Amino acid sequence: MPVPIICLDDELRHFAERSRELFSQPQYQYFVTVLLGLMECEGRRTLTGLLREVGQPPSLSGLSRFLSEAPWSQDQLMSSWLTHFRAEMSPLVEAEREHQRNQQPRRRGRPKQPLVTGYVIGDDSTLSKPKGRKMEGLGKHHSTTEEKRIVSHSVV
Repeated sequence: MPVPIICLDDELRHFAERSRELFSQPQYQYFVTVLLGLMECEGRRTLTGLLREVGQPPSLSGLSRFLSEAPWSQDQLMSSWLTHFRAEMSPLVEAEREHQRNQQPRRRGRPKQPLVTGYVIGDDSTLSKPKGRKMEGLGKHHSTTEEKRIVSHSVV
């Protein structure tokens, strides 16, 4: 069932809003359509499949042009996201470093520098392609559901 764009998840909406300045108004609509379509699409992730998930979808040709020809920069989008991510995480990392410094026993000499480790976790689902032979990105990947390596696409 198509989902209206106004029903975006809060985190996804905040991400899209932070990126608004990088797009014109029509480009922003396509950007939100792609984000929502990728999050909600349960079938094949084709352009038609993405549009099927969004209420009042834009045109298929417009979406295709947005992804292939539109003058927006993937590098600027990633840089914007990375800047925000670092600004959001810096206080948390610094607080953890301070906590680790306070927990260190007092000894002579220079204290060890605390190490804060973080993880970004992605879902590396495998999309089985039993009949695929010459598809781009096709490979043998371990499937946790089948407990063996299968011919598939690995999407993260």
